[in-house]
Amino acid sequence: MATGTGSKSLEPTPTPLLTTGSSSTTTIYTSNPNSGFTLRRARFGDLSPAARTCSLAFWDDVLFGRVIHPHRTTYPADVDKYWYRRFVVDWWDWSHVFLVTTETVLVSEDENEGEDQDEKTAKVGPQGPEQHLGARPTHRAKQKEIVTGFAHWSRIAPSWRNNYQAGWGLAWWDPRRLLKPLTSLITRLLGFVSPNRAASTVDEDIIERSYDFLDHVWTGARAESWYLECLAVHPSFQNRGQGRALVAWGLERASKERTSASVIAADGKERFYQNCGFNVGPVARSGEGHGNPLRDVPGGLAFFRDKDGVQIPEREPGTWMAGTGVFDWVEWRKSKM
Repeated sequence: MATGTGSKSLEPTPTPLLTTGSSSTTTIYTSNPNSGFTLRRARFGDLSPAARTCSLAFWDDVLFGRVIHPHRTTYPADVDKYWYRRFVVDWWDWSHVFLVTTETVLVSEDENEGEDQDEKTAKVGPQGPEQHLGARPTHRAKQKEIVTGFAHWSRIAPSWRNNYQAGWGLAWWDPRRLLKPLTSLITRLLGFVSPNRAASTVDEDIIERSYDFLDHVWTGARAESWYLECLAVHPSFQNRGQGRALVAWGLERASKERTSASVIAADGKERFYQNCGFNVGPVARSGEGHGNPLRDVPGGLAFFRDKDGVQIPEREPGTWMAGTGVFDWVEWRKSKM
């Protein structure tokens, strides 16, 4: 449930994003730090690169990195399974919205022609055809749109009927309602066939096991809320405003529908969300409650932007604040005096 972005800063020079290669072809994606980005609704095909973006952004995060994926350095590609399988299930829930930011980057490919020393490759050069013996690289370049940021919003409500009436759900008779449980079953089966080897066998589902401890938060005037399930920006594209833009979508949506907006922040990202507009909180901690499996995990503080005209009494300090993390509770208490 915690959300956030990675911690790496952007270099002022063009940044290699991804290098893939074989014995014959190497592809390099290069970012232009001065280029703009596009924010749009995600397509199904965006979920795979979105999962990769989340893996990289949360690589060193306490919860998603160290707790849930302690074997990520041994099986780095398997981390994507964690994100992708969750995204693909919620994709079929009409109360969930997936957003991406994209940038157009230069794709450079080096091809080694004529790796066989006996093979001759004719190439037309400035002076006409010429013969090349052995391996000689040729360069090709083209532009490609890549996913650089990702946000997963969901509309929390007391029941599916509330979301349906608000235009974010399906009628009870709609056969598409079967797609989510079917996809969930398939992904569970995939967990046996192709397990996430990077994950802890004990804590891979630690977030799901903690859900019931925060039911008291989304009640009353906060019962309907646009909740930011996940926010991630590729480390090579941070500090360009993409995370703020992805957050702004949900805040604007909540304002139009006169609902609250909410988020549970990853450790160290509290100030970011406060600056984005979540101006109420912390109101809870994801690890609060006796027996909560997240009790010893740093961070996980919940923030809101309540709907216009609504003022909810602040929660009194108490044991719910107990836990570790970088949030400055002393300064927070001073600001409330």
